[in-house]
Amino acid sequence: MKKTLHSLIARWKSQRNRRMLQSPYSAQYAFVGVGSHALQNLYPVLQYLGIRLKYICCQSPDKLALIERRFGVNAVTSLDIILNDSDVKGVFVCTSPQSHYDICSKVIASGKYLFVEKPPCQTLNQLEKLISADIRQMTMVGMQKRYSPLTLTLKKRLHKAAPISYTILYHTGIYPEGDPFPDLFIHPVDLVLYLFGNANIKAVQRTDRNHTMTVQALLDHGDVKGIIELSTAYTWTAPKETLHVNTLTGEYQLEQMEQLRYYQHSKTLAGIPIEKLGYFTATEKILVARNNFNPLAINNQLYTQGFLHEIKAFAEMVEYSGENLSSLSSMQSTYRLLASIKQPI
Repeated sequence: MKKTLHSLIARWKSQRNRRMLQSPYSAQYAFVGVGSHALQNLYPVLQYLGIRLKYICCQSPDKLALIERRFGVNAVTSLDIILNDSDVKGVFVCTSPQSHYDICSKVIASGKYLFVEKPPCQTLNQLEKLISADIRQMTMVGMQKRYSPLTLTLKKRLHKAAPISYTILYHTGIYPEGDPFPDLFIHPVDLVLYLFGNANIKAVQRTDRNHTMTVQALLDHGDVKGIIELSTAYTWTAPKETLHVNTLTGEYQLEQMEQLRYYQHSKTLAGIPIEKLGYFTATEKILVARNNFNPLAINNQLYTQGFLHEIKAFAEMVEYSGENLSSLSSMQSTYRLLASIKQPI
């Protein structure tokens, strides 16, 4: 009996490993950029999913030999080489935020599928030009929080939970290398619009001190009201992103895309909260959380943050006509709200 059990376990492990070694994706892709974010977050996911790169493009000729040795691909400095190669079906772009618009324009014009890391551009005007050019909607924007299992779980539950209000805090350190609105603040702004729909600004205030910025805004989504605080006046050592959502039945707390918790509200008896009568015990229910003990894919930050699902969704779009949750046109409300918040008060 014990021998049979060991045999079954060994067979299951073998089949599991075979599935991991196989890839459903056969098209060839190219990647533009070899920056820190790409190397640490996107390339590992491509390798895990078995997505085949034919080219990697970067600006520095002295890096070409290093890239070819590291990834076993063709390293080039010319984007045109990639765009003129009919074997390449999709292009990943992750360079400096300021360069994305020009690169995106060229890739879209070539007729290839495009995955661009956020932000795809710097302004609403640039976004509208990209949308006009992307007639066939072959572009996906890397808004990975839309693809996070925590976000998707929360969105599904809120659909039935009658949300009342929320508070979201997004705190980082000083950001001297770019514009924090499209580069950083785009994530929390896009997240609340994705969860609660379009919003109007009821009030906004901004504080600029010592090269830092803090913006606080009151948003109206119709039945749902929200308070959002965006700030570069904290620290990069311990950045924070938290979302608390209050509903008629309970409160949801989303912490750092690491854990989603739920706290049920006390019911009432003849208008009196039963917790005041001593008949209610507050409980915490963990809906989704990373398990740091087991080093599995589902417990990896690249999974919980949504990077794996967004890149998988792009490959599915290219090769199997899969759904695009973050098209360029879906970013319009995000850019409009960012522009409104950014206006000096």
